Amino acid sequence: MILTNALKKIPHLFLISSLAKKRQINIWLVGGFLRDIYFQPKADSRLPSGTAPQAKKKNKKLTDFDFCVESNVISIVKEFAKKISSKFIVLDESQGAYRVILKKKGKIYTYDFTALRGKDFCDDLSLRDFSINTLAVNLNKRGRKLIDCFTARGDLRRKIIRIIKEEVLAQDPLRILRGFSFMALLGFRIEKKTQKLMCKFKKFLENVSGERVNEELFKILSCRRSYPVIKKMDELRIIDEIIPYIDEARGVSQGGYHHLDVWSHSLETLRQFELFYRKKLVRNSEILSYLNEELAQGRQRIQIVKLACILHDIGKSFARQKKGKKTIFHTHEKIGRDLAGIIAHKLRLSLREKEVLKKLIYWHLRPGYLADQAVPSQRAIYHFFRDAEDEGVGVILVSLSDWRATRGPLIDLKKRKKHEKVMLKLIDYYFQEKKRVPLHKIVDGYDIMKKFNLTPGPLIGKILKKIKEEQALGKISAKREAYKIAKTHLHLRGASGGAREEK
Repeated sequence: MILTNALKKIPHLFLISSLAKKRQINIWLVGGFLRDIYFQPKADSRLPSGTAPQAKKKNKKLTDFDFCVESNVISIVKEFAKKISSKFIVLDESQGAYRVILKKKGKIYTYDFTALRGKDFCDDLSLRDFSINTLAVNLNKRGRKLIDCFTARGDLRRKIIRIIKEEVLAQDPLRILRGFSFMALLGFRIEKKTQKLMCKFKKFLENVSGERVNEELFKILSCRRSYPVIKKMDELRIIDEIIPYIDEARGVSQGGYHHLDVWSHSLETLRQFELFYRKKLVRNSEILSYLNEELAQGRQRIQIVKLACILHDIGKSFARQKKGKKTIFHTHEKIGRDLAGIIAHKLRLSLREKEVLKKLIYWHLRPGYLADQAVPSQRAIYHFFRDAEDEGVGVILVSLSDWRATRGPLIDLKKRKKHEKVMLKLIDYYFQEKKRVPLHKIVDGYDIMKKFNLTPGPLIGKILKKIKEEQALGKISAKREAYKIAKTHLHLRGASGGAREEK
């Protein structure tokens, strides 16, 4: 009954079946659509507001359909596309793989067609990535009974991710990462034999494009509980194959403030972020909206914040120095920023994602300096958000998670509580400032040049920056006050000799 009702909801399924019947060939519906009918992940396994676009929610229309065609696949694809006034895309002509996309009532439906491989249909199913994706239905057989050649329903019940044939990993090593993204999205575990096979073929991940790798990585990071999955990838040393410089961070001790080495601390920072997110952040609509902002197609800010948690100390192993009995990591944030740029390029992140990631890592120590003050001054707070810009809240969340992951014997619990309190106040300050009406410009560059007989150049921008700061802090509101600041700035820089004030 479940299957029958689900099949009725697939647009144009009767047409597809008819096209195959007319040619007297079999066509099967296979894969993810059927898997998701028989298993739905828990509602809280994904982030709210659509941050896990690949995960299917209960009662949500499933829109991706996979078909296996016995023969003459291109003929069926062409006629189907024509009948529904669409076009087809060649995915892999050598494998007989094609796609038709239908836009209907604000939804996008994807129909993927592949030619039958292997000596029979069950042999074809064995070449799919995991057993849970081998369920099928012959659309031209009466009754349309579910075909389960490899106990997929049993694996779904037991929540197991299992490979049928090891050659599928050799054919496409990305399936290793797909196994982990299914682990994250569905809440499943990977069977031991499959883990061993993943380790056997993990080196081949270096041949997979960064775009394909980041798609699976970001599916993992889109889930509320991505930490256990990243941890398992770390245990199998699979994460090393997609993110460089990790092995250098393993085993690097950090002194009395830390209870973990650099890499273990980085993973713990991710865990602490996700804990804090589930306990506190999820109740704050402003933070949720901020974290759910799309930075690239289908990818949100929160995924980059999580990646920054993992990479925030990636520069430490390269900055490590001994100063007497102390271990110091001066400039590790700068080194980390540069390494993050290299990692972002390898993963083929968008330019905006790359810049956000670099900022989160470069500024992650700065909030701690604010918390060290008895009471952070308005000017210091202004400077922080001026420098970090809209990434300020993300930086604060990385800093907060970093501190929560730091539990060495020298840590002062009172200081950590104060740090958290200051961080939450800074976040509140950011959102309050966003609601304020933007300040009008008291003066512009032309006014400054005319008043002091200056020529265009970087100096004008620096003067305007100082005026804007004083205005934002409520120190000035009139043009004459702005000119006074400009004059003082010129004198301090020794520029007044070449500037004549116009009376």
